Amino acid sequence: MTYSREPRRTSLPSALLDGVRAAIQVTFGTARLAYLVLRPDRKGSERARTNAERIIAACRAFQARHGRLPDELEELVPDFLPELPPAKFDGPHFGFTYSVMHERHVLGWTHIIPFGRPFYVFEEDRWGYLD
Repeated sequence: MTYSREPRRTSLPSALLDGVRAAIQVTFGTARLAYLVLRPDRKGSERARTNAERIIAACRAFQARHGRLPDELEELVPDFLPELPPAKFDGPHFGFTYSVMHERHVLGWTHIIPFGRPFYVFEEDRWGYLD
């Protein structure tokens, strides 16, 4: 007599199986979204740095002509820049920022969402990075 031993198969309830599939999709979907948002974007980073250098040069030209740095970046348009260039990310919260406080002028932008912000201090002629 020949005897074949096959593994015993049990089936999971379909609701449990559907839940496991959904959890996997959410986990990998979230990971994919996080990668898309946080992934290294060399081209965008280089564009932001180049555009920051353009803004700095325009601010220095403004300073040479008017004897002061601009109070806001919009003062550079159209005499020093045809328009304000984009930073790494588009949108109202991720473009270039320019703050003037206590006679200190700082240009910055978001490099890595939600943190990671390079900045340039005009009075000290130096770059920094805030995260």
